[in-house]
Amino acid sequence: MSPDAAVLVPPEGAHAAESAPPLVLRVGVDVGGTFTKAVAVEAASHELRAHQVVPTTHGAGGGVTEGVAEALRRLLADLGEDRGAVGYVAFSTTQAMNALLEGDVAAVGIVGIGAGGELRAAGRRTRIGSVKLAAGRELHTEHELLDGAHLDDAAIGAALGRLRERGCEAIAVSGAYSVDDPEQELRVAAAARGLGMPACCGHELSGAYGLETRTVSAAINAAVLPIVELTAGVVERALDEAGIDAPLLVLRGDGGAMSTASFRRRPSFTVGSGPAAGVAAALHQLGVADAIVLECGGTSSNVSIVRRGRPVLRSIRVMGRPTAIRSVDSWVVGAAGGSMARLGRRRVAEVGPRSAHVAGLPYACFASREELLSGELRLDVCAPRQGDPAEYACVVVGERRFALTATCAANALDLVPKNAHARGEAVLAAFAPLGRRLRMAPEDAARALLDGAVEKVAAAAAEARRCHGLGPEAPLVALGGAADVLAPEVARRLGADLVRPQHPEILSSIGAALSLVRTEVVRTATAGCDPAAKLDAAREAERECVASGASPATVATETSYEAAEGVVRAVATGAVELAAGATSRRPVGLERRRQAGAAALGTDAERLSLVAESELYVVYRAGENGTCEVAVVDPLGGVPLAERAKGLLVGEGADLLARLGSAVEDATVNLGVASMLPRVMLICGPRIVDLSDARQPEEILSAAERALNDHDGPAVAMLVG
Repeated sequence: MSPDAAVLVPPEGAHAAESAPPLVLRVGVDVGGTFTKAVAVEAASHELRAHQVVPTTHGAGGGVTEGVAEALRRLLADLGEDRGAVGYVAFSTTQAMNALLEGDVAAVGIVGIGAGGELRAAGRRTRIGSVKLAAGRELHTEHELLDGAHLDDAAIGAALGRLRERGCEAIAVSGAYSVDDPEQELRVAAAARGLGMPACCGHELSGAYGLETRTVSAAINAAVLPIVELTAGVVERALDEAGIDAPLLVLRGDGGAMSTASFRRRPSFTVGSGPAAGVAAALHQLGVADAIVLECGGTSSNVSIVRRGRPVLRSIRVMGRPTAIRSVDSWVVGAAGGSMARLGRRRVAEVGPRSAHVAGLPYACFASREELLSGELRLDVCAPRQGDPAEYACVVVGERRFALTATCAANALDLVPKNAHARGEAVLAAFAPLGRRLRMAPEDAARALLDGAVEKVAAAAAEARRCHGLGPEAPLVALGGAADVLAPEVARRLGADLVRPQHPEILSSIGAALSLVRTEVVRTATAGCDPAAKLDAAREAERECVASGASPATVATETSYEAAEGVVRAVATGAVELAAGATSRRPVGLERRRQAGAAALGTDAERLSLVAESELYVVYRAGENGTCEVAVVDPLGGVPLAERAKGLLVGEGADLLARLGSAVEDATVNLGVASMLPRVMLICGPRIVDLSDARQPEEILSAAERALNDHDGPAVAMLVG
């Protein structure tokens, strides 16, 4: 692929202009640490219609809303009469990620809940102490334990009061066995919100057993609740002020979608949404198979891997501690285009993680040459944020202070292409004061600063490539506003080809705009809030969402009863599968689905036999019902699951549950001090439920029973290993 590979590729079978459907535009908005980007893309042709990039306005009176509103105003002005064609707005943000990277989080009060003989154990497992986030930064938690056997309003209020007195700004509630019965968690969280304290529950983040993991996940989620609640509100107001009457969807870190209501409850699920948007762009627009995707912003850089046309997902760890938060597997580096140099005695000690944006300083390279050379340039140092060491290099001319950044260094060395977003003034003299401090030439000082950022990013890219077994033939895809600053040097160090798409500074916003899908179904409910009407509407919304291109595994549905109108409203949100070419997929017949399953298993279609067919999935088997190969195929021909199984069970309700219990017991290996359980996958209606996190056979069966209770018809249980 050439360095100037085209970004926007129409899907196969696009109709000619004369038969084109009515214009529908998808708007993507990305609030990054340094810049806010807005794009408008045609839904049918994927053509970029308009885009705007403005500085993120963290320090403004209205916060980030001013930057979002300004980007949208400019975007709508560019669209002119077509502004009414906006179908929905997709929103991605690195805010939660940056907050964790920089340690800018709320102090969290953890309320653990246990009862009877589990009370003391619940206390130990929910007392997690401080969680390290970055160098010198940590999430501080305080702890209270409530006895679920004697839970009353007075006890809850007293515990919350003590946590508030100890400085807690948000609450995480984590109870033993709350995945089975979340009532007590919900009660405590409601009481906290009644006191004006943002709160979340462990069961809202994971339905898997594992109290410690749920507690850490809830604490991480609660830590970013206050800042994300503000963000959601200001983005919604900005859309309203811009005159856009369209639904707002939020991109998750695993490539899925969520409503703003869900975003407010589970903001930690957006950790990694920046890398997810970048990977989506690389897959949907460039069609890469194996590649290193590098997105360089102003504050941080993300390295992700695409392998065989798909990214790898994982449950993230925070300083080694496991969480229930799923994300694109990415390496986040505190070095980017805006990174500043922290000075040692006679050397650059480190580049980043602080940036010009954090310090509130303009880049030296974006000042005019006349202003920068209007007087004597002097070296100074600053503390970007209160509590930081006053060791970060900047230059002063007259009364103005400018940051020396990696972007400034690349421009000073004339390494940034003339048409690039990061192109600024190539003023090498700006590095003369730093050179004098380091006792080297200005160009060597600029090179030292640039190399400090490049080496951090290249080390992460090399580690990512090694972990996923990619060879040097895998190209480096450069995304982000600072792509032209760091990516060429990183590619050179890796010995990899560089793919530089058009508009790298907004490509992630395009990826977000094209990735998310929303459908809405309204049904008359003559008998009031009829559960059957809700279920029918939800299933229809799910089917329409999948038919519109969403991967079934990403679809979430919310239903509501509107008494005044006598209707049930179901809204399904989902995302296009993170796979090369997925944006052009449409529903296919059973024969195409069989072929897709065979390709995923590396066998002939004739060897596959149909095991079961549910609302959204078909399950195929190659081999006998003992050890066999199994492929689960969705209506678009996507294969979310293709594995070798040691057991395959098909049935309904209690019968399937009883047979699953016997199969799990037979497959469990007793190691004396512990037992090794089989991995169990349950294909149940529109869902694929992974029961691998269970620690006891009873936990597998309990989770399976909950899933089967919400489902009519046959289901498939698959035992792997």
